[in-house]
Amino acid sequence: MTSSSAPSTNDQQQLAAAHAALTQGKLDTALTLVETLLQRLPTWAPAVHLAGLIAKAVGDLSRAEDLMRRSLELPGTASRARAEYANNLGNLLRSAGYPASAAAAYELAIELAALPQAAVGLARALLELERPEEALQIIATHTGVSTPLLAVLIRSEALAQLGERQAALNALGAVSEVEKTRSSFWVALGSRLAALGRFEEAETALMPLLSTPDAAAAILALGELRVMSRDWVNALEILRKGIQQFPHSIELHSRYAGLAWMMGDHRHFADPMRKALAERPTNSGLRLALVTALGNAGFHDEAEQILRAGQLLRPNDPHFLSLLSLRCAETDRLDEAAQWIETAFSIAPEFELVREHAAIVALCQQQPDVALTHTEWLTSRRPLGQFAWALHTTALRTAARNEWRRVADPDAVCHTRILTPPAGYVSIEAFNAKLADRLRARHNLAAHPLVNSVRQGTQVEILPEAETDPIIRQFFEMIRAPIASVIASMPEDSTHPLHSRKAEDFQFSGCWTVRLRGGSGKHVSHIHPRGWLSSAYYVEVPETIAPDPNRGGWLRFGDPPYPIKDLAPSGWVQPKSGTLALFPSYQWHGVEPFAGKSERITIAFDIVPRKSGR
Repeated sequence: MTSSSAPSTNDQQQLAAAHAALTQGKLDTALTLVETLLQRLPTWAPAVHLAGLIAKAVGDLSRAEDLMRRSLELPGTASRARAEYANNLGNLLRSAGYPASAAAAYELAIELAALPQAAVGLARALLELERPEEALQIIATHTGVSTPLLAVLIRSEALAQLGERQAALNALGAVSEVEKTRSSFWVALGSRLAALGRFEEAETALMPLLSTPDAAAAILALGELRVMSRDWVNALEILRKGIQQFPHSIELHSRYAGLAWMMGDHRHFADPMRKALAERPTNSGLRLALVTALGNAGFHDEAEQILRAGQLLRPNDPHFLSLLSLRCAETDRLDEAAQWIETAFSIAPEFELVREHAAIVALCQQQPDVALTHTEWLTSRRPLGQFAWALHTTALRTAARNEWRRVADPDAVCHTRILTPPAGYVSIEAFNAKLADRLRARHNLAAHPLVNSVRQGTQVEILPEAETDPIIRQFFEMIRAPIASVIASMPEDSTHPLHSRKAEDFQFSGCWTVRLRGGSGKHVSHIHPRGWLSSAYYVEVPETIAPDPNRGGWLRFGDPPYPIKDLAPSGWVQPKSGTLALFPSYQWHGVEPFAGKSERITIAFDIVPRKSGR
C-alpha cells in the first residue's frame, strides 16, 4: 500500500484499537499500533493526530505539538475533525504553559465548528492571560457550553480577577448539588473565601482535597491562603511539600520560587525548579517559568543560557525566538534581536507575543513606523489591552505623532489630589502617621516580589473587602470620593482607551503597600495589565525627596523599560504626604532611587469600572 492509498477497513479498525489502548493507558500498545499505521499512511490525518495524543500522554510535548499541528495542515480533513484537532492542540499548549498559543488554537476550533469545549478552553486561556472581560464574553456568547460547572467556575474566576470578589463567591451559587461533589468546585470556593478574608472557612473547603487527584490545585490554593494571611513560613512549607508531591507543577514551582525569594533565599530559591527542568528538559512551560524567575531575580546570564537551550530543543517555537529577541534588545544586541524576531514573525505573525516583541525591537532600532504597524495590529485585536496601548503610545511618541498626547500625555490623563483626612484627625499628616505604623508592621518580608517593579524594598498585598484594621479601612473610605471625582471629570469619548470605559462606579482589582529603602529603592518602569486606573498614595515621604534636583523618589511617567534612545520621561509627580496620584494603567511609570536612609511608604491600587448586572 502506498502513502497515497485511502485507509482500508482494517486501517480504521487498527486506529480504533489504538484509540482504545490510549484510553486504557496502554501507551506502548497504542504507540506500536499507530506507528504501524503511519508507516503505511504517513499523511492520514487521524493517525497523525492520534500519534500526537500518544506523545502527549508519554510526556513528549514537543513531538505532540509537532504532530498535532501537522494533522491540522493535512488535506482532506473535514471541518469538524480539524476543529477537534485544534481543540486538542489548545489543550496541549495550555497544559504546557502556553496560554497565548492555546488561545489561538481554540479560536481556530471555534471558527471551524463552534465547539463548546473550545469555548471553555479559550475562556480558561484568557483568564491565564489576565483577560477576564473577554473570558466573560466568551462564556456568555457560547450558550452551548456543555459543562455548566466549568462555565460557572470560569465566570467566578473572571469576576475575581476584576476585583468583584463577593460577586465571584456569589457566582458559585449557580452550581448544582450534584456538581458540588467535584473537587474543582471546592478549590474555587476555598479561593473565593480566602480572597474575602474568610480564612478558616477557606481552609475547611480545601483540606479534604489534599488526598484527591486535584491535590495540586488545592495545595496551591492553600499556599495562597497562607500568603493572604501573611503566614509566610507555613505558606512556603505547604508549597515545598506540594512540589515533592507534584515535582513538575509549573504553578507550584513558580509560587514557591517567588515566595522563597521574598523571604530572603536569594541563592536557592529556584533550585527545585532547576532540578525539575533537569528531569524534564522538554517541558517548555517549566523552562519558561524558570527563565522568568531567574531573569526577574537578576540572574540574566543563566536565564539566557536556559532560554537558548530551549530554543535549540524547539528551533521553531515562537515563544523562545521572541524572548531571545527581547533579551538581545534589552542588552543592545539589536542586529541579533532583529534576526530572532524576524524568524519568529515568519513562523507566527498572528501571535501577540511576537507582535509585542517585534514592536519593542523596532523601537530600540529607532524604527517607529515599523513599530506602529505592530502596535496598531495589537490595539485593534485587544482594544482594552493595557500593554498594547503602552507600546502604541510609545510608538506614536517616537514617531513624533501628536496623537500620543490625547491618550498618554500626563497633563491630559494623569491626576493628583491632596486628600482631606478622615474625621477625628487634625491633618492628613496625622492620619498618615498612624497609617504608616499599621503598614510598616506588615512589611516583614526580606525582599521584593519577583514579578513586579519594586527594587530594594518590599510589597505586601491588601484585600480591601477583607480588611479589618480600622485605620486602613478609613483609608479606603477616604479615597472613594476623590476617585469618583476624577472619573466624573473624564470627557465622553468612545474612541479613547481610558475615557471610553468611564462608568458611574468602580471596584478595586488589586491593592498593595510598598516600602522602598533609601539609597537604591526604586520602581523600574512598568504598567498594570489588570487595571484601568492605577494609583500611588503617599503615606510617608522622606525629607530628602523634595529638594532633590535629580527628582529622587519622584514618580516618573512615559519611559518604557527598554533602551529606546532619545526618549525622555513625559512627566513627573513630586511625592507629598497625603497626595493621591491617578493615571491610566497603560501609562509607563516608575520611581527614581532616592538618597538617605529613610523609607518611602505608599499604597497603590488598580481600579476597573463596575458594570451592572454582574
